[in-house]
Amino acid sequence: MADANAFTFEVPQCEPGSSLKLQAPDGTTLKIPLPSSILPGDQMMMGKDAEGNWTVLKVLRSVPPETHWRSAEQMAAECQSGEAVKVRFDTTKGPIFISVVPSWAPVGARRFLQLVDEGYFSDIAIYRAIEHGLIQFGVVKSTDPRSTRYEKLPDDRLVGIPYAEGVVGFAAAGPGTRKSTICIMKADFRTQLGKGDLGTQSTETPFGMVCPESMATMHLITCLGDIPQCGGSGPDPVQLETQGNDYIFRSFPSCDFITGAMRA
Repeated sequence: MADANAFTFEVPQCEPGSSLKLQAPDGTTLKIPLPSSILPGDQMMMGKDAEGNWTVLKVLRSVPPETHWRSAEQMAAECQSGEAVKVRFDTTKGPIFISVVPSWAPVGARRFLQLVDEGYFSDIAIYRAIEHGLIQFGVVKSTDPRSTRYEKLPDDRLVGIPYAEGVVGFAAAGPGTRKSTICIMKADFRTQLGKGDLGTQSTETPFGMVCPESMATMHLITCLGDIPQCGGSGPDPVQLETQGNDYIFRSFPSCDFITGAMRA
């Protein structure tokens, strides 16, 4: 629903209590504080009051469809199976090992291993790190050759892999937009991500999982907060893309980095 006096939007993945900045249909820039009870995936209905000011009319709780998730035991077994590929991320907090399972998301897994093999993950800022949320990385300066080297990917199909703690997938801005930005879950997000019927094409298709021995190191990554686009005070990926790592060194000196990656 969207007209000059009302519109609806879906709450994106962000920290509880964040403020969202978005543009209304009439061109007004709104800053909407989210109550802690509002969750990612909820639908917020906005409208104008008698004085012409934008206000929240209603919030509809997102109800995920019934999904047949694979169990933790099944996932652990598949991470140890013959098809799994182990990758080592070297970070400023120590090594993090990831088990990539191609059958979970064949297109995404192929691209991730391509990025690893071609040295993409060198001096990559972990610019988004949310306590009890996720960590995200993969943005490079727009003038870096890596920025234009890879095309966007078609989506994989959902096969029942939940976004559990330690699960790894691509970040995306909509269908067919996965490219080179990676997310790792620091908590269980199965009620918000990867929802849908089995076989449905989706950007939210995990391709791997942090190995048990690396979970503690993953949780050591410095949490600078959410990105400004989601109301946080952490690094701005737009500024990172424009200015490169100098922006991080200058404004967020405690930010952790991926220093390299290889098949283990």
